[in-house]
Amino acid sequence: MPGPDLIDPVSDGPYPAGSVRDSAGPGPSDTEARILDAARDLLAEGGIEALSMRAVASRVALSATALYHYFDNKEALVDSVVQHGFNRSEEYLRRAVEHHPRGSMERVAALGEAYIRFALENRQYFKIIFAIQPEEPRAIDDVPGRGGYRVLHESVVEAMEAGTIRRENPDVVVLFLWSVVHGLVTIFMACDPAQMLDETGLCGGDCGQPEATLVLFDRFRELIRQGLAPVGHVTASNPASDTETGS
Repeated sequence: MPGPDLIDPVSDGPYPAGSVRDSAGPGPSDTEARILDAARDLLAEGGIEALSMRAVASRVALSATALYHYFDNKEALVDSVVQHGFNRSEEYLRRAVEHHPRGSMERVAALGEAYIRFALENRQYFKIIFAIQPEEPRAIDDVPGRGGYRVLHESVVEAMEAGTIRRENPDVVVLFLWSVVHGLVTIFMACDPAQMLDETGLCGGDCGQPEATLVLFDRFRELIRQGLAPVGHVTASNPASDTETGS
């Protein structure tokens, strides 16, 4: 049986050349799903050096020769795992904005929370898609959903057009927001967030990692909301700060 991460695969982008899924139907076979699961686990455990066709074959009880029926080579297998991770991340983001109106700050903030949830609920994929580097850097257009950039860019532009946030270079704003959330997740995946936040009184040491990370993100969200407020706009949370940072 395939692992839980591969029961409901998301695919709005092409699968890499060399995968049997180039010619197969919309979903993987049970065998291919088990291969992808095993490859994902090996990559998360030991990086690219730990992955070999023989090691994957051993984990799924296949011969190395049989594995080549599904993937042309190691590179094609790695690409499939990475692309599946990006597909899964894109789905988290798309679902997060379904119930928030276009042009709202809530829609933008929902993407940040979804990014955090994806990382904490899919640690192996998060580690793989950002830690496994190809010999040549991927073009952003070759990554499914542009790695989440597309939906965030859409939401930022819509918020600017609606007057929710002030007009700036949308690409700069997107990269800023992405960097803040990615940095927060990376730090808290390496350290105990509850312990780090205990001194602030935000969690009192009683919340787990997902809760602590989201609590701090909520505080970040208020700072970002104030900093990106349109010129002259006053928010209910902190009128003085809005006037200062919105200029």
